[in-house]
Amino acid sequence: MLPQAVLREATDRKLFDEVVGRERVTRAELATATGFSKPTVSESVRRLTEGGLLAATGPQETGRRGRVGTFYELGTAAGWVLAVEVDQSGVQAWSADLAGRVLHRHDRPPGGAGDTGALAEALRATVSAALRKPPAGPLRAVAVSMANPVHPDTREVIALPRSPFPEGLLSPGDILADLVTAPVLVDNDVNLAALAEQRFGDATSFAYLYVGAGLGLGLYLGGTLVRGAHGLAGEVGYLPGAGWRTLATELAAAGLGRSDAPSNDVAAVLRALDAGTPAVLMALVAAVARAVASVTAVVDPEVVLLGGPLGTHPALLDPVRAAVATLSPSPTRLDHGTLGALAPLHGATHLALDHAVAAAIKHDVPG
Repeated sequence: MLPQAVLREATDRKLFDEVVGRERVTRAELATATGFSKPTVSESVRRLTEGGLLAATGPQETGRRGRVGTFYELGTAAGWVLAVEVDQSGVQAWSADLAGRVLHRHDRPPGGAGDTGALAEALRATVSAALRKPPAGPLRAVAVSMANPVHPDTREVIALPRSPFPEGLLSPGDILADLVTAPVLVDNDVNLAALAEQRFGDATSFAYLYVGAGLGLGLYLGGTLVRGAHGLAGEVGYLPGAGWRTLATELAAAGLGRSDAPSNDVAAVLRALDAGTPAVLMALVAAVARAVASVTAVVDPEVVLLGGPLGTHPALLDPVRAAVATLSPSPTRLDHGTLGALAPLHGATHLALDHAVAAAIKHDVPG
């Protein structure tokens, strides 16, 4: 049997999520929705209210004849989280309440190519701007999405040879240590995007192929995100290319990237795709199709979702489908992700929220 404290935490989390999902609800409605007894609901709501996560809005009519009940909703001072995305386009961030509602956005452009110091300063400036305009309540977690692999145990950014994002080889936790007291959570951008897509979709076995400045893959198989023993699962940019060492260097050599790293120039490629430039489209389609064919041959997912600023371009989907059909025997569907280029930031938000709510409930539940 589970310890009583664990059961209480699970009950509180279930009821908190139910309140957030409904926005405003009575204890009787919570009991009906969850199947918990009324005494269990009352005790849980009391703990959540005393901890500041929920607030009672006062007795009001419930809509049923003669019935008046106290409604509960997310507490105005329950706290907030900060989600940050660090990639070749700079630093993007937004603050959100514990219901996941975005409150303020803060962005900074990148520094020079390969300039780690400038990127670190942009990260600090972005977080500092968020702290100067804080929502009500405590900052409970900061989640940082990095466009580099992250070790699954240490959560440190992993340096790989010929990284598409060499300036991103930094430690967000160290950079922000003197700015925030809340936990700083770090994960890979493509893994976070895959987690966010899983929250919004219905597939239990899918591959999320991010096509942007680099190529990356998130694998969600059997209800589990596959990270690999060293956090390197899905580094498809290192797959062999056609006549070049890797897919990433092949794209860079085709004129899609910058000279100091095998990284696509996203703005330039988007302009070329918008203009219908055949050479750019053909080079990108060939690389993406080989990556998709390799993935489907190994793991056979239900669907492959294309994401990222280039992967979501409408000109890419149909040609990649046609190319994959000639390379792979798998009947795997190919489609766009539902969250577009913001999927990593949504994933960072979910990471921060999961940690923040779990920690707040654990703290608020008496031992």
